Amino acid sequence: MNFKVTLALIAVAAIAGAVYFLNPFEKEEEKALPRPWFYQVSVEDMTSIGVQSEGYDVLFNKTTEGTWAFDIEGDIPPDHMRWGGIAYLLGGPQTKRDLTETKVIIEDPAEYGLADPHTIVDIGLTFDRYLQFRLGDKTTDGDHHYGQISGFPQLFLIADTWGEVISRLAKDPPYPKYYVIRNPKSIEEFNLFPRTDDPTSDPAQLSFTKKNGEWVVTDYLVSAEPHLVDMSKWEKILPLLSRPEGMKVHRHKVKDRDYSEWGIGDNSLSIEMRFRGVSETGTNYVDGVLLLIGNKSEDGDYYYALNSQEGSMQPVLLLPTLWIDTLAGLYDDAPYANK
Repeated sequence: MNFKVTLALIAVAAIAGAVYFLNPFEKEEEKALPRPWFYQVSVEDMTSIGVQSEGYDVLFNKTTEGTWAFDIEGDIPPDHMRWGGIAYLLGGPQTKRDLTETKVIIEDPAEYGLADPHTIVDIGLTFDRYLQFRLGDKTTDGDHHYGQISGFPQLFLIADTWGEVISRLAKDPPYPKYYVIRNPKSIEEFNLFPRTDDPTSDPAQLSFTKKNGEWVVTDYLVSAEPHLVDMSKWEKILPLLSRPEGMKVHRHKVKDRDYSEWGIGDNSLSIEMRFRGVSETGTNYVDGVLLLIGNKSEDGDYYYALNSQEGSMQPVLLLPTLWIDTLAGLYDDAPYANK
């Protein structure tokens, strides 16, 4: 190759390299605003979740066992069917699909309904950090809420479905079925299954059932024939079926699901309440709560118990001794009307 041509090619390559690394025509990148990527916060960093919405509020705390509980006496956990994924929805990858940052800087919060927000969410984090975001008005298409993260000026669009799920935590707290206070009039059936050595074949069951407005009781160990209940005695029992008042959580999570340490198993004394309910679509149904009763606590004030409802975590409960003894005592002293 000609020596002059070689020198020319080297010069062209040098100029091209300089343009690539030091492009004088490249526009200066605009200085970006700090981006509040709160959804990069890991669930492990969260210590509390508080929600305020339209006059309602609720607070959840992370327990020492790494589970979540209402900020109420007894440390009652939320219902696993409704709570599952909530923490990840607030702090995990799913949020990236539900929250979009706009280029709008909020100058007048009232313009987007953020001066008096629809919903406020406070997330407590480790090392005394916290995060708050607000949901304002819906967009004109109704698909999103306007949102703002406190301390940052950017306007966000938050998916309406996401906002509704979060705000519902305050408006309709996800209490587990065994903690919900029932109207005694909604109770349709009450069953007692005494402790047994053979739960698969033992027919022992005392069943109280409401039929045509009247309560009857059947002792299946004696006969399948129902008998009328003494209502003067039964009316003192019915309020107890609303909810076991004074319950607590002893252990939030049992990884191996072996509850024999507390005397709880398939052969345990079992208490079942069945009640009427109405679904969100207006459908009437009958649901129930089945509690397995174990040993007494060391102080004698409680019985260890387990809600039999299937779930990823079934906490060991503490139910007041007086509540258990009163109901369990019906098996040997049923309030028959003709007794």
